[in-house]
Amino acid sequence: MLWIRLGFQELIKNRGFALFFILNLSLGLAGFIAIHSFGRSLNHHLDDNLKEILTADLVISSNKALTPEELVIVHKVLGTKKTQARLVAFYTMVRAGQNAHLVRVMAMDNNFPLYGQFDLENGVPNKEIQKSPGVFMLRDTAYGLGLPEDINKKVPITLGNKTFTLSDYLITDPDKSLTAVELAPKIYMGIDQLDGTGLIGFGSRIRYSRFYRFDEDTDVVLLAKTLRQTFDQVFLGQSRVKVYDSHDVNKRLGRLTGYFTGYMGLVSVVTLFLAGIATAYLFRGYLNLKQHEIAVLMSIGAKHRDIYLYISFQLMILGTMASVLAILVSQILVPAFPIIFQGLIPDQIRLATDPATIFMALGLGMFGSIFFCLPVFIRIFGIKPLMLLRNTSSKRTFRQGLGMVASVLPGFIAFILISIFAAGSAKNGIVFVGGFVLALAFLSAIGWLLLSGCKKISNTRYPVVKIAFRNLYRNKWASLSCFVTIAMGAFLISLIPQVQKGLQNEIIKPEGLKIPVFFLVDIQDEQKAPFMEFIKTQDAELANLSPMVRGRILTKNRTPFHDKTRQSGNRVRVRRLEFNFSYRLDLDVSETIVQGSPLSKEPWDFESPDPFEISVELSFAERYDLKIGDLLGFDIQGIPLEGRVKNLRKVRWNSFQPNFFLLFQNGVLNDAPKTFLGSVSGVPIKKRQALKNNIVDAFPNVSVIDVTQMATTLLDITDRLSLSIRFMAWLAIAAGLISIFSIARHEAWKNENQINLLKILGSDFKSLQAITLLEFGFIGFTAALFAILLSYAFSWAISWYFFDSLWQINWGVSFLILFLTTFICMGTALMASRKVMHSKPITLLSNT
Repeated sequence: MLWIRLGFQELIKNRGFALFFILNLSLGLAGFIAIHSFGRSLNHHLDDNLKEILTADLVISSNKALTPEELVIVHKVLGTKKTQARLVAFYTMVRAGQNAHLVRVMAMDNNFPLYGQFDLENGVPNKEIQKSPGVFMLRDTAYGLGLPEDINKKVPITLGNKTFTLSDYLITDPDKSLTAVELAPKIYMGIDQLDGTGLIGFGSRIRYSRFYRFDEDTDVVLLAKTLRQTFDQVFLGQSRVKVYDSHDVNKRLGRLTGYFTGYMGLVSVVTLFLAGIATAYLFRGYLNLKQHEIAVLMSIGAKHRDIYLYISFQLMILGTMASVLAILVSQILVPAFPIIFQGLIPDQIRLATDPATIFMALGLGMFGSIFFCLPVFIRIFGIKPLMLLRNTSSKRTFRQGLGMVASVLPGFIAFILISIFAAGSAKNGIVFVGGFVLALAFLSAIGWLLLSGCKKISNTRYPVVKIAFRNLYRNKWASLSCFVTIAMGAFLISLIPQVQKGLQNEIIKPEGLKIPVFFLVDIQDEQKAPFMEFIKTQDAELANLSPMVRGRILTKNRTPFHDKTRQSGNRVRVRRLEFNFSYRLDLDVSETIVQGSPLSKEPWDFESPDPFEISVELSFAERYDLKIGDLLGFDIQGIPLEGRVKNLRKVRWNSFQPNFFLLFQNGVLNDAPKTFLGSVSGVPIKKRQALKNNIVDAFPNVSVIDVTQMATTLLDITDRLSLSIRFMAWLAIAAGLISIFSIARHEAWKNENQINLLKILGSDFKSLQAITLLEFGFIGFTAALFAILLSYAFSWAISWYFFDSLWQINWGVSFLILFLTTFICMGTALMASRKVMHSKPITLLSNT
């Protein structure tokens, strides 16, 4: 009880230390709680709504309607105790009044959806749009088509060769997706109303889906596995039918959300680490001030163990209070996530703080503070009662030096474990720790060199400069703590803009490429010539009209292609078989051969014993382990063919031009039934809508994708992601600023005698201000400068690895970060030391 009472008394006596210790640690813990509660809430939402997201227990999907033979297999495996729904989905153009837009048609039967329901404003039954040509759509979609708000005003809606009307407005879309970002809005119609539209033709990209719902006690995972195996056995592993259940959806969505929440979680670990630096520094200063008191306690009989428990109790109390404050702050942060991440997470998600994360945060607060401060804690064992009599500090022995090194290990191990927990995988966590340690080591080394060089800079005749830089040199460890804390925060903020700048420029205006206005899909073979003539009458340029033929890859070097599997983590997936192929005499400007030689322009002879030549896109070749000289066997609409890889080429997909993974030699696909893709450019902004309307009127089956709108959507996604990342980076900076304030305040109080001595010697308030501003301005400027330079290297590596070297320096953001960090550091330090500067010189005499 004595040590507990003494611990409380000491904390009350040192309220400033206790307050800033709690603030530092609580901010780091608040970010940790908020991020992991957000991740858990997102995972819980997906787990609880998997069937609603899939709208069924099991789905069978293919790009062609199931054959009678395939239907027999389905009914045999799935049995009779099931409910079924059908859906045909495809993209096409819709015309309403003077507006034509790309939409995704969802043609459904009466039973769709099997889970969830249509929430309609007027409650029109689903069967109404089965009997008559009507559609359901969201009000936003109707607004984009220029439809009147009054549903009773029946404006004709043209889909292909058939006219529909708006039957009702959807309140919510039953076909739920993970995010609100889609290529085109959905329009629901009856599946029987597809007849007469003329939208389903050869080569059209259609998705035929059958949805199944079973009794609660049915093992759906086993049914899905059995159905896949049966299809593989019957069709020798070449089935075009895909079978998936809610378990498969959960894995796919888990990967998507894992990338997002994993990064956010790792940034929260950085915030916690920065807070830990400040708390360790504050504790070091506190322990320095308590050395004589500890020596007194030991001289009257206290043992090292008693002192250790006495200090440990104080740390646990402070850590617990920091955890409680962090939990309260997280209650404010968590509800803010739907606003910050709007469009990136489901609208229906309910966010709440996770009890397991709160319990873990309490543990980190109570025991993590001891881990953070353990290297400083070791110094207790070097305190001797003799110090009280001689008025000297303890000297570190070799044994204590080894203890200091060993004391770092528990904290480092805890950091690795927390990083793995935050990243969601051991690999990502360890890679993060490696990168973080590398950045930390680099910045620490730079900071040490700079502060060591302050001794030379202080050799000047200007008193303010001399005193400021001598303070930095003499208080090297404190200054280094400030430097590293601010540098890591600035590094995080500066890391993303460089990647984002490169992506934005490549999406909007790729270097050396001309971005089209429209991308054209599903031009039929017999429409090619009329379409080319039609474009000539319009104020537009048609480019890259490319044939597309669908087929399968059967063999690689005369071994079955489908037997080869790709592994990703713990997942093993059978290789995809169906692909789109094309041919062209000359490569597009967006394509570059990186290995091999160009394809022959001479037409390939079907009677030739030699395989035809193939050009393979580089990433496709890497994914399927294809090399120059490999033989590939194909099934092109029932005709077996064999080709040899002649070259590998790099494709700049951001050109938005028709490009393909595999290009065949001239003569192979020329006579095959095909459709065409194309691009249109040179259309004035004011005439774009009119051109879309004209294309829809003349060629109803042709889909027109607005590339400028797609680019805007992609940029919107990158902006939202960047906003979320910057939010977490600024949270880390906030932890850094509180650390600066704490360290500056502590240094000001520690240098109180020096400040008062300067006053006695004639220094005015402005000179003292200048010294403080120069000290922390130098730290802030150099920390931000080297953090930005380091961020260039890391962001380039990230761009090279993930984004095909789409990297560009964002000078504006870099200069903004540099100067804001400098001025914020100066202002924070000035606020922290202001009270000491206003103290009276008489305090110096009273302390002597």
